[in-house]
Order: sequence, then C-alpha cells, then structure tokens
Amino acid sequence: MSIRTDFPVFSHHPDLVYLDSASTAQKPSRVIEGMKYHMEHGYANIHRGAYILSEESEVLYHSSKEAVVRLIHAHETAEISYCYNATAALNILSTSLIASSQLNKWDKVLLSRAEHHANIVPWLIAKQTIGIEVEFVSLDADFQLDFTDLEEKLTPNVRVIALTAASNVTGAVFDLARVRDMIRAKNPSILIIVDGSQAVPHFQLDIQALDIDYMVFTGHKLMSDTGIGILYGKKSLLKVLTPAIGGGGAINWVREDGFAPSGLPSRFEPGTPHIIGAGSLLRAIEYIESIGGYAEIERIEKDLVHYTLTKWQVFKTQHSTVKLIWTEKEEGRIWVFSFATDAMHLSDVADAFAHHSICVRAGHHCAEPLMQSQCIMGSVRMSLFLYNTHEDIDRFFQAFSDILIHGVMNIEG
Repeated sequence: MSIRTDFPVFSHHPDLVYLDSASTAQKPSRVIEGMKYHMEHGYANIHRGAYILSEESEVLYHSSKEAVVRLIHAHETAEISYCYNATAALNILSTSLIASSQLNKWDKVLLSRAEHHANIVPWLIAKQTIGIEVEFVSLDADFQLDFTDLEEKLTPNVRVIALTAASNVTGAVFDLARVRDMIRAKNPSILIIVDGSQAVPHFQLDIQALDIDYMVFTGHKLMSDTGIGILYGKKSLLKVLTPAIGGGGAINWVREDGFAPSGLPSRFEPGTPHIIGAGSLLRAIEYIESIGGYAEIERIEKDLVHYTLTKWQVFKTQHSTVKLIWTEKEEGRIWVFSFATDAMHLSDVADAFAHHSICVRAGHHCAEPLMQSQCIMGSVRMSLFLYNTHEDIDRFFQAFSDILIHGVMNIEG
C-alpha cells in the first residue's frame, strides 16, 4: 500500500500536488486520529492533577518527550523542553544565554548566509540590546559552508556558532561533523547551536555523535500539529542556563521578594503547554518508526532527488530564463529545489501553479541574506516529502513548461 494513502488530505483532494512540505508537512491519519482520541478520552491539564484524565495527559506528554529522545539520540527527557516553535526556542535560548551572562557585549555569534530569519533575528536583537557582534560565514559554489571563511572568522571572541543543518532554500546539508571538529579543536567552549527544522523530518541528526550543545526544531514540519517546538540542550548546560521566561509550572516557589526556578525541563516551560501538540508529535514519531524510520524516508528521498534532478537537467536546457539556486549534486542535500526566472513575476508563477492544483511557495522564504547574496529578490520553491511521487514531479514540470510558454494567460484558462 502506498504511503500516500496514510494522508487523508489526498483522498479529499485527489488532484492535489503538494510541493510545499518545507513550509509545513501534511498529517497522517495516525496523528489526526490520535489528537481526536486524546481530546475525547483522556484530556486534562498536566502537573499536579490527581485524577485519571490528568494522569493520562501526563503520561502522553512524557511519552512524547521519550519519543523525541529516541528520534535525536538525546540522553534523557530532562534535555527536552517544549515551546511554541523553533523560532520561539531560539528566542528563548538567546535571551536565556544573556540572562545567564553567558553572552555579553563584544561576544561574537557566527551564522551562515543560508540561515532562516528564525536563526538571525534573535541574535540581531541581542546585538541591538547588549552589543554582541554578529558575523556571517560565506557559502561556496555548491551552497555549502565555506570552511576557509569559517576558520578565518573563528576569532577569540566567538562565543556561539548557530547553523542550520539543512537549508530551506537550497536543500544543502551542512557538514556538521566537520564544523564540530573545527570548533572543538579551535575553542571547545564555543557553543554549537543547530536549527534542525529542515533536517529532522528527513534524516537522522544524532546530537551525541555531533556533540551539539543546543538544537531546535519544529513539530509541524515533522507531521505533528502546529504550535509545538523543541529545544534540546545538554543537561550540564541547561542546569546553568538562567531562564529568560517564567511563570506557573516553571518555578519551585514564589514569594513577594523572589522565586526559585523548577528543575529540568519544566523551568523552560512556563504556563500550560500544548498538550495536544505534544501528543501529536508522539504520534508523528511513531508513524515514522512504523514505516521503517529514517532508513525508509532516506530511501524515498534519494529516489525523488535523483528523479527531480534528472528532470531539471532537461528542463533548464529548454528554458534558459530559469536560474536554479542549489547544487546539482545528488549527495549532501534534501529534497528542496528553489529557482528564479526573469520570464514572470514570482507571485504570478506561484499563482499559475495553483491554477494547476500544484502547491509551491514564492518569496524570500525568510532567508533574505541568502537572496541578497545571490542578487535576487526571491525564488519559487518546490519541496517534497515521503508522500510525493514521480507523477507529482512530472505534473510539476509539465505545468511549469506550460506556464513559461503561455505566461499569465495560462492562469485564465
């Protein structure tokens, strides 16, 4: 049976070609039905509830974190904190580093030019508020990290290097093992922070093997509900990280003149958490495990990448106005493909695809520094996931050819 049949959206929209999974993934029945079941049978607030509904919700919440531990090879659930999304996690992390005096004026944070705004803006806010330095590492011709440039920028005041594991625009997968080796040899005290939002849905990120200090990712790209983000941190680091947020559930006691934060991981989870979202994340991870885990996802991905790149090779010779924004190598990439064209406005291209029931995304993809480095305003992005097929890819290229030949008029029929 096809994996596609596990996703109800395609039975409701049989003509749909969904090529926007880098933005958010469609949901399998296991996730949808799991959320419904919990709300109908065992929903209540967690922490301190002595009745059965609260206990069932507590078990679900903790089981979700156990699944995350399995997924990324963390040590224990104390290293996993939940928040709204990866953007929120990075903001919590950056402000907590400041609150802990672990990031101070004149300290440098290194980023790559491929970063999503989620991993840029929090550090620029810190630059404005306390005067840290933020510097960007260049990319090479294959949109990988320029390691010569990285080494030159590893000055003594570097305190943090924060990198995406895989680009949401080019699909390039960064060599984090090489980054680890360079950083640990140069200065072991530099914090390695990884944005795994585009990587975790596609391939194994072993945070122990890569010696990652902190990692964030978001659940909805992994087929869970929206509103659930994950902040991983080494336990030894989290213990000395002062939370920059606080409130009920994140404290041991409160008096008129002060308070004491709770233990891990609750100290970074003030207020009622997204319990249903945590349960959906558990079901999403269970679904991945049920189909064969990352081995099966990577098998599907390699086939789709090979097929798509083969089609692009032919297509670009027929349509010279199209500029591809990625490496043409099959290795070291996920299934994200971005392009620009002078033939039409990017929004018109996306609208024309929508007319063909094909979902793509046009814009700067929250990666304006990358676009600026390529001297373009934005791109159109097609991104695939395990539920896509060769037929989806064929329809994309047929529609794109029609769009370029007929232009905006094609939208009108």
